[in-house]
Formats: sequence, C-alpha cells, structure tokens
Amino acid sequence: MDRRRLPLWQAWLVLGVLTALYAAFSFQRYNRMDTFILDLGYYESLIRDLAQGHLPQMRLTDSTPAALHFNPALALVAPVVRVWSSPYAVLLTQAALVAVGVVPLMRAAGRGWLPWVVAVSYGLAPGFASLIGYDFHDVALAVPLLAFSMAAMVRGDHRAAVLWALPLLLVKEDLGLTLAALGLVVFLRGSRRLGLATMVAGALAFLVLLVWVLPAIQGTGNQADLYAPHGPGEALRTLFTGVDVKSRTVLYLLIPTGLMALRSPMLLVVALPTFAWRFVSDRFTYWEPWFHYDAILVPVAVAAMIEGARLLHGWVRAVGLTAAVAGTLVLVPTFAFSQVWQPGFWDTPPRTAAVDRLLDRIPDGSRVAASDTLGSRIALRTDLYLVGDTIGPDGPPLPSSEFAGAEWIAIDTGAYVAPVPGWKGVAALLDSGEFRVVAEGQGVVVARRVAPPPGE
Repeated sequence: MDRRRLPLWQAWLVLGVLTALYAAFSFQRYNRMDTFILDLGYYESLIRDLAQGHLPQMRLTDSTPAALHFNPALALVAPVVRVWSSPYAVLLTQAALVAVGVVPLMRAAGRGWLPWVVAVSYGLAPGFASLIGYDFHDVALAVPLLAFSMAAMVRGDHRAAVLWALPLLLVKEDLGLTLAALGLVVFLRGSRRLGLATMVAGALAFLVLLVWVLPAIQGTGNQADLYAPHGPGEALRTLFTGVDVKSRTVLYLLIPTGLMALRSPMLLVVALPTFAWRFVSDRFTYWEPWFHYDAILVPVAVAAMIEGARLLHGWVRAVGLTAAVAGTLVLVPTFAFSQVWQPGFWDTPPRTAAVDRLLDRIPDGSRVAASDTLGSRIALRTDLYLVGDTIGPDGPPLPSSEFAGAEWIAIDTGAYVAPVPGWKGVAALLDSGEFRVVAEGQGVVVARRVAPPPGE
C-alpha cells in the first residue's frame, strides 16, 4: 500500500455518502414532480431505445432537434434500464457516476486535510448541485472520466490522463475540444508527442462531429444553427455580452477551491473550451451556473486546487484550505442542494401518486404527446414526442397536423403554459375534437385519439 495516498476505504466511504445524497435528492425531486421532459424524459427515451437494441428515434415537433447531441456513450446506461426499467434507475446511475469521481481525486490529494477538503469541494460543488438538481444529462458520463484523467495529471502520469480522457469523444460533441486542451497541457508539461497527438485527435474529432455528423443526425435547424455565432464578429460581440453573469459563473467554479486553483493556471486550460462555446453562444442559459454545464468543470477545478495547495505552505496553505471549505458551504444555499435541509422538501405530495394512476391508463408502447412535467414519468414505456424548447419564441399553437402520429395526449394544465407553439399546440389538441378524455384529475387530463392517426 502506498502510504503517501489516502486509504482506499476512506475514499470509498465518501463515495457511498455522496451517492446516497445525490440519489436521495434526485429521487425526491422526481417524487415531487420536479422533473421534466428536458432533460430526464428526453434521455430516458434515448436510453430506452438503446436498451431495446435500436438507435434512438424520437418524434419531434416545433424547433427542437430530436438528436440534440452526439452521445453514443449513453449505451452504457441501457443495461441498467433493461434490468430495472424505472426513472429511479437512470437517476441512480447518474448519482453513482458523479460520486465515483471523488475517489481518484481524494487519493491524488495524498494524506492530511487536503483529501477531505477535496471531498467537500467536489461533493457539494455548485456544478453538481445544478446537474443533480436538474434531471439527468449525458455529461454525467464525462465526470468520472475527467476525474480520473485529472487525478492522473496531478500524479504526472500523462499517458493515463490521455487514456482516461479519450472516451470523452463518445459522450458529447464539444468534448473533443476538451481533449485537445488536455493535449496542450500534456505537451507543455513535457510529453511532446503524446500531447501533440492528443491535440490533433481532439480537434479533428470536434470538427468531424460539428461539420458532418451533427448536421446529418439533426438535419436543418440543428443546435449549431440555432445558437452558435455566425462569424468572428458576432462571437466577439456575444462574448462581451452579459459579462456580469459570465463572471459570476466563473467565480462559482473557483470559490469552492478557495481560489487555490488559480495557482495551477495551466491545468485550468482544460476548462477553457467549455467556457468558450458557452460564452460565445447567444443562448443566455449557457452563461448561467444553474444548469448542468459546469458539471464537467468540477473535476478540473478540484485537480487544479490540489496542485495549487501543494505549492502553498504554512499558514497560507491553512487559509486556502479553510477558504475552500467555507466557500463551498457558503454557496450551498444558492444552489439546489439547499433543499436537502428544507423539511417540506421530503414530503411527497399526494398529487404525485394520483397523477401516476392517471398516466397508468396509457398503454405501454403508445405514442404520446405529453406536457413537460409528465413526460419523464412515462418516457421509459412509451414513444414520447419531444415538444419544443420551453425557452423558445412565443407564437400561435402548432396545428394538430404536427401531432398526427400521437395516439394519446397527457396534459398537466397547471404546467403546460410555457409560451411556445409546441406546448400550446398540445393543449389545443383537447379542443380539436380528435381526442376523447379517458381520465382526469389533479389538473391532469389524459385523452386518447378518437380515430386512428392518418395513414394507419
């Protein structure tokens, strides 16, 4: 046993605690009906298709591309769903994936107080609160890969760092740039050939996915067309828009490290591509720290904190470690984990069971257009429509022809009212005369098409 490293059982103990925390928190959000089609229902639908042995095929209305990302790594979650076909299985998998990253980072920190500061800074990071507190996302698969990769960088094992990072190319299309940034750090730290090869591989993968693969699977109106800048001038203008929001997002990543991560600016280079594509986009939600986008940056920041702490000594190091713990805890009330300490959060409303009984009227395998709060509850057993982006532009309801293939609709009348054509189109189906209400209660209406869809 390496006496310079934290005993494995202690890191596994923290892993167990964090998995339990993340799982319990996300389970209760689901119990409270605080989960949505985007993102839990959407990813459940993709995973369900993969579990059934075929490529994902989501029906689509409005302007949101059905294939939002290039994420074949989701196939790793499919066996879990085959064994336990439940939203809880998907949420538990995410909890374990995020929590396991604490093990390599705590052990890379060595002994003493530093690994336990890592446990707090990593485990309660704002980026993870936003991920676990907002459904499920494919970036959860990237978190342990980056954690093991960054831990290897801290140890100076560049080959292991690159090997752990290579599967990022299968998690999400932008992570090729993250791999390229890692290659740059490896190059600058002395492994020239390995670093250069990694930079080239990451950059080429990103370009291939952006230029050929994503347009092929998304078609017209793909994510890049919708939100990417169209030229350097627009990118520069957008970069300096909302500077206050973007600065806060960066600070929320660094504060839980006691700013010690700034002592390792080279390692922080790995975080730059993610900040870059977010901050040059004109979609304001990319700038904010309230969603899942910061999750993959947490292992990078924590690894930089470990390197930074090792460069400090005496009272300066003690202040830095204290600041990291205090900064993390101070930010907890600002993010989703603050609900853990709210007694009312753990009370499951009776409405949830009543709504699930209404949704049970929909047979397995049916094609369903469901409003936002209901989709995640049936996505693993039905063919769910992806109905528009809730932050999209206002407009008249989509015509009923957009839902020609839907056999059922399920509408939460208290939650469907996002001012976008897709959601208003679902609601308008009730008045179209094409559907008959078969169950109703708790503000939820479940209706079945009166006649078979056209063409059947």
